[in-house]
Order: sequence, then C-alpha cells, then structure tokens
Amino acid sequence: MSLSELFLREVNLKPGGRAPDILRNVFPVKFDKNISIILGENGSGKSTLLEAIAIKLGCNPEGGGRNFRFKTEDTHSTLHDALRLTKGYRKERDLFFYRAESFYNLTTEIRNLDAAGSFDPKINTYYGGQDLHELSHGEAMEALYQHRFKENGLYILDEPEASLSAQRQLNFISRICELAERGAQFIIATHSPILMFTPGCDLFKLEGSVLEPTHARDTELFNLYRAVISSSGAFLEKMLRD
Repeated sequence: MSLSELFLREVNLKPGGRAPDILRNVFPVKFDKNISIILGENGSGKSTLLEAIAIKLGCNPEGGGRNFRFKTEDTHSTLHDALRLTKGYRKERDLFFYRAESFYNLTTEIRNLDAAGSFDPKINTYYGGQDLHELSHGEAMEALYQHRFKENGLYILDEPEASLSAQRQLNFISRICELAERGAQFIIATHSPILMFTPGCDLFKLEGSVLEPTHARDTELFNLYRAVISSSGAFLEKMLRD
C-alpha cells in the first residue's frame, strides 16, 4: 500500500506545541506501513504517545471508538492538544483505541449501555454477541479483534498482548495481518517478543525520548528472552545467586 493510502501518515507537533520530556525528541512520527509496532521500557512514553494520537483522532481516553464517552478518571496527558496529524486521502471507516489497563472499564460501559435498552442492536453484537464480562480477559480481547476489527479501519492498540497467551498472540498476528492486507492500519505498543516479529511490520524502539527504527533481533527484549529461555533456567538461578 502506498504512503498516501494510509489513514494516518504522520504525527507532529503544532507550531509552538510542546511534548513532555520523555517524548521531546520523538516528533515527527512517520508511518510507512499498515502495521507499526513500538517497543519501549516501562515509563518510556509509548503509552502516552498512543493515547495522545487516539484522543486526537476522536477516541475516548479510556478506550473504544468515537462514540464512547464514559469516564472513570481524568489521568490522560494534554499532549493531544499539541499534536497535528497528517492523514492520507482515504477516510477510515472504523476507529478503535484499545488500552489494556482500562479494557475492563470499556466492557462495563458496553454492558451498561446494552442494559439501558435501545432500538439499535446491542453493542455486544459487534463483539460476537456475548457479554464480554462473562468471558475471560483474553477471550474478550479475542472477541474484539476477531469480530469488532474490520478492513479499512484504524486501530491504536496499547499492549494488546497483556491478556493473550502465546498461542492467542499468534492468532492475533494472523488476524491483523489479514486485515492489514485488506486496508486496515494498526499502530501498536507492546512488550511482546512475539508481536515484534509480525511479518511486514515497521518496528520502532522508543528510548531516551528518541523513536527510531530497529530490528527484532537487535533489541534488548529479544536478547533477554533468548538468554532466559535458552539457558533452561540457569539464567534465573544465576540472577538470584548474584
């Protein structure tokens, strides 16, 4: 897919706009592929970045699409006010912001709205027809990406692997690659050593307020997991002894 066909091509600061120190050297952020994956340590700013992009696009800070307006706490930054988005000529037909830490709040809001009654179909119809609170966190996430996500949609996902087993992370990769081939765009922040190998993705590392391209095998994340797993437990035993 050409650059102009992406829904979101670039995120920059407005003239005079300021970013928090952890993101001071990040902008402009340019997207060249349908799947962009951002790695970063806890506190590196990747969640703050995705949250600001999602809010600027019109999503609820706690997750969901443009039509969700529930609020538990105002904990989001004001970075979205300083952002300027450059979009392609195509208009996304769907938009969704997933954040692992508040997905429970979102499923509660869906339950409450469905219980209130409406002439429209129940919201959970778009998630496979089940009350998401009756599913495990991982099953609810699977219902989201299997049923709710569509082709020609723009999806901002903060740590989608948080509730997924290794096998379901593979299922997730299969699904987003299928949708990306059909026109969807995904921007993902993750700690998953599996997701960072997603075929055809652009992989970035956010560290020291700098966002730069990287290769999965060059990351500390890959080398740490390889050291632990390949040692058959010896790595952890030595760590505890030291």
